[in-house]
Amino acid sequence: MATSIAQRALDSTPATYAARARAWRPFPRDVADLLCIEEPTADMQPRIHGRFAVTLVSAPAVVRVESSRSIIASRNWIVLVPPWQLYALRAQGGASRGAVTLVPGPSHLEGLSLADRPSLVTDVELGAQVAALVAQLRRPVRSVECVNTMRSLLERLVISGAPVATPQGGSAATPLASLRDYLRARTGEQVPIATLARMSGLTESHLIRAFHREFGLPPHAYHMRLRLAAASELLASGVSVSTTAYECGFADQSHLSRKFREVYGMTPATWATSVADPPQPTALRGARDWGARRVANG
Repeated sequence: MATSIAQRALDSTPATYAARARAWRPFPRDVADLLCIEEPTADMQPRIHGRFAVTLVSAPAVVRVESSRSIIASRNWIVLVPPWQLYALRAQGGASRGAVTLVPGPSHLEGLSLADRPSLVTDVELGAQVAALVAQLRRPVRSVECVNTMRSLLERLVISGAPVATPQGGSAATPLASLRDYLRARTGEQVPIATLARMSGLTESHLIRAFHREFGLPPHAYHMRLRLAAASELLASGVSVSTTAYECGFADQSHLSRKFREVYGMTPATWATSVADPPQPTALRGARDWGARRVANG
């Protein structure tokens, strides 16, 4: 089967293109469990989040989510990515504007009918409203009314999202899905390719090619993204870099730092500091009603 132009664009992306990205937590965790990640360009290294993710594409880009067809997304289209699924962006036409990903905590998703497949929102007005919310969340001082706005937008996004088609009308439940699930369950260790080959009954070389074609990366690189996703969750919860490196099966702290920077465009220490709870203004300490107040990011 011929490789699509969009897929070749992703496959040819250099492994070192991740530039300096920005991450931040707009509100203290007890107000809103939300992480924001902003890419400097529309090139985004293949990555995985341990939570549901909402990515606003700020410039034309090729988008690929595992087991789905690569598509060309226009400005202000939105990609909804289920937890633990690989996705990537590749800029088109010399675009320089980056993407912004919102990663809400489970409490913001309660009651929503989330699909287990990636979906795409192409509604121009809805995309503009998400872009306006992102602009608010970028501000040093922001209203917690943004939390209500985010919930409203999440409800509309989930309803509006159209599933991204699978290649050749295929299904996400592929014969290799069990190997993917095996890797997902082992984010704290390294898994030899020989183990996966025995499980699949394929030769190692055949397995590597088939897995790459199906999920977007070879098994080892895919598993590395899973481990980095687990590491990002631990770091965001306050676990030290050294402990995170151990828990996620990295040789040492420098090994984690090198891989984390390649994918996320920042070091684990920078990530941990960036997504820590922002300082709570003195005037709001102990306040129970945050709804009518404004908070600063320090």
